Amino acid sequence: MVRKLKFFSCLLIVLCSCTSAKKEYLELTYGSDMEEFTNPERGFYRPMGTKMSDFKPLEVEALLDLKKPTPAAGGFMVGSTLLYRSYQFDEFKQSPLNEEVLDHIQKDMDVVREAGMKVILRFTYSNSCCDPPFNDAPKATILMHLKQLKPVLTKNEDVIAVVQLGLIGPWGEQFYSDHFGDLEHGPVTNQHWEDRNEVISALLKVVPRSRMVQVRAPYYKLRFLDGEKAHPEDAVALDEEEAFSGSDKARLAHHNDCILANYDDYWTYHSFHTWPATVDTFHLKAYIARESKFLVFGGETCPGGPDGEDNYSPYNDCISEGGNAENYLKRFHTSFLNTSWSGAVNGDWNNKCIEDIKRNLGYRFVLKKGVFTTIIENNKAMRIRLEIINEGYASTYNYRYAELVLQNKDSKQVYSLRIDCDTRYWFSDELQVLDMEVEWPETLAKGEYGLFLNLPDASPSLYNRPEYAIRLASTYQSRPVWDAVTGWNLLIPNIQVQ
Repeated sequence: MVRKLKFFSCLLIVLCSCTSAKKEYLELTYGSDMEEFTNPERGFYRPMGTKMSDFKPLEVEALLDLKKPTPAAGGFMVGSTLLYRSYQFDEFKQSPLNEEVLDHIQKDMDVVREAGMKVILRFTYSNSCCDPPFNDAPKATILMHLKQLKPVLTKNEDVIAVVQLGLIGPWGEQFYSDHFGDLEHGPVTNQHWEDRNEVISALLKVVPRSRMVQVRAPYYKLRFLDGEKAHPEDAVALDEEEAFSGSDKARLAHHNDCILANYDDYWTYHSFHTWPATVDTFHLKAYIARESKFLVFGGETCPGGPDGEDNYSPYNDCISEGGNAENYLKRFHTSFLNTSWSGAVNGDWNNKCIEDIKRNLGYRFVLKKGVFTTIIENNKAMRIRLEIINEGYASTYNYRYAELVLQNKDSKQVYSLRIDCDTRYWFSDELQVLDMEVEWPETLAKGEYGLFLNLPDASPSLYNRPEYAIRLASTYQSRPVWDAVTGWNLLIPNIQVQ
């Protein structure tokens, strides 16, 4: 499938220039960069949970080390730009959070920012599983804490990749609960579901509107949207028209903490429109596959054995070993996976398909071809055509634009021109054609320039941080187009301004 973005929808500044001068064009073809490298908000994440009763702060040096290739469970090496950070409020189930707790969280976010990473955030109360009591918190406490957490969430919007619902049950997986219904043993009443929905609604309100919130299982979202009538057969997945609109439906995403487990990933694809619950992989898997094109999806693999042994091989193995791993991750547009769980499953991928999975988690933008006017003239339009394909499993899930950058080779003066393209629409396996005629607003000094494509973080606080910019998986003359110092991607090394 080829999705062409018309140039008038991509450019903030588009000018039609009539001139009798003959224009000459240079066409460049780029190679694919097969090197393993990190990119923002995607890939294998590092889990670092902490209890408030025994708080362990994040440290910059430790996070910087994790950005380099380091061991993951399963025996492979990988670098990470994502950190999973869960905060267990184990001492605050009946009381407000104190200033020390909020200060701890803020200092952690400062460390994440200094290290050039982003965080998958979850708040929990217990890890008491899997027989009652589960020792989670009542609704009143959760709602009180969410009001307290809103300022720190707002202040750190830039380094938050996504927030997971958490809050309910052991590990915040929303399955077992003393207060919201025990989804395995029962009872589960309509009031329980209304209380769950109230928590979801409250979290959506305190999390910045630019960020998504992930729930643990698809039925939880259906119940939130459709109430008692929620049914997998009637599920209407998010579509492109509503995607990224900021509505509750467009912000409520999914995480799966039992990826590639048994046929329903341990209750992930259960529906609770009946009691006992009904397995419905046919409708719910199709629902998530459609939704996750526009919503962030990720989680961790699940081995199945009581002692962590892999009970689901070869189903969860690489395709080359008769398994389904790459197909599953691609079908559900997977952006991130846990490095630490499960080593038994992820270890089966080592020396087989792990390199492909590391490359393809999330987005992987490959610049294939460029066509350029060979000479730039002030007050005259310049023609640029770029062809970029996304070879990853997913698109970006937080807003990000692009810009063209000219740098004078002698003076190092930089001129930037924003291309108002939204990379969230650069979907997997689709070719993006950016066909532009642009006129630089400044008067450019005569000389030789390099032309670059920059895909910076949309947050002003991170705009100039190269570690938050996207690296294209392309080469020019057998060298990566990526410049680690600036965070820009080279389009053409030499272009003249007259």
